[in-house]
Amino acid sequence: MARNNPFSPTFGTSPPALAGRDEILEDLDEAYETGPMHPDFTVLFIGVRGAGKTAMLNAAEDIVREQGWLVITEQASPDGLIERLTNRAVTLLAGFAGESRRRVGSVQAAGFGVSFEPRATTEHPPDLRAALTELGDRLGEAGSGVLITIDELHAADLGEVREFGAILQHVTRREGRPVAFAGAALPYIEDDLLEGRAATFLQRCSRYDIGLLDAAATRHALKVPMDRSSAAIEAGALDRAVEASNGYAFMVQLVGFYTWKAAHDPSAGISDAEVADGIDRAERRIGRLVIAPTWNDLSNTDRRFLAAMTADTGGSSLAAIAQRMGVSTSYAHVYRRRLERAGMIATSDRNIVRFAYPTAKAWVTSKAAELSLQQPAP
Repeated sequence: MARNNPFSPTFGTSPPALAGRDEILEDLDEAYETGPMHPDFTVLFIGVRGAGKTAMLNAAEDIVREQGWLVITEQASPDGLIERLTNRAVTLLAGFAGESRRRVGSVQAAGFGVSFEPRATTEHPPDLRAALTELGDRLGEAGSGVLITIDELHAADLGEVREFGAILQHVTRREGRPVAFAGAALPYIEDDLLEGRAATFLQRCSRYDIGLLDAAATRHALKVPMDRSSAAIEAGALDRAVEASNGYAFMVQLVGFYTWKAAHDPSAGISDAEVADGIDRAERRIGRLVIAPTWNDLSNTDRRFLAAMTADTGGSSLAAIAQRMGVSTSYAHVYRRRLERAGMIATSDRNIVRFAYPTAKAWVTSKAAELSLQQPAP
């Protein structure tokens, strides 16, 4: 009986089937084959929590490793990013040195089997720009390169982001060294780090919005892991799981994971009732894992906006929300944009908004009541 759960509802891990991102992956593969002049040689993945940004970084790393590249991977934090990147680059350079400094002779596929040739000894580069310059030169001699990936880029110190961008601008774009970059961030990076002159290099990076999966990709992400585990699922049950997942990558993994747990014997066929059980558990879990931390990051006015939406059974008009809040429509528009970037709401058309998560309305209703945020419907 196939009991090992094939789904991975854990932040920072790749799903068992990376669905719906084929075009992006093809663009990245082409970029790393082409070199620094390709626009996607430096790229940002932007999306809400659980959209699959980190999975895209992992996929980019897999692509370059298959091409024989090295990888520097970091997670941003309020300080120390430049120092950590420098240490990682120097560590990679140490692989070119023993009793004497050595030069790359060849780099085999998947980043394994690097061979070296003797080279005159020099001191380790003192800073990130010097380290990446030398690393890029040495890898370039072997027809290879290095990919730097930074997750949670929105959490980085602005000064360090500016410094990192200036270094990559020189090393990669101006001097043409094979030092690629891929970063991942929440949507509000557009307002915080990518505005004005603070980080011009990041403004020039290609950007991919990692949004909702369509129904076909969602079905693929649910069905393929089951097929690989010799499981079966009723057609109607799969339809129900697809609908409940709502195209949200993390919810896909939660629904799949808890459906598998609920199934008595996946190899004999997963029933509609077992899917319903899995969906119920997934919806409760996503409230704690995704909606709660997002809610905690919101301002009181953001929360009032969401509370004003709970009076509606379907979508909410911006005019009605503004009236319930006692503000102008233009004022409400500012907070609509903020909440879209936070991933709490989505826009059906220009003036109609809805909750982005199936369980968000119930969550907001309970929290708004606790904090006396709810506005009476007109």
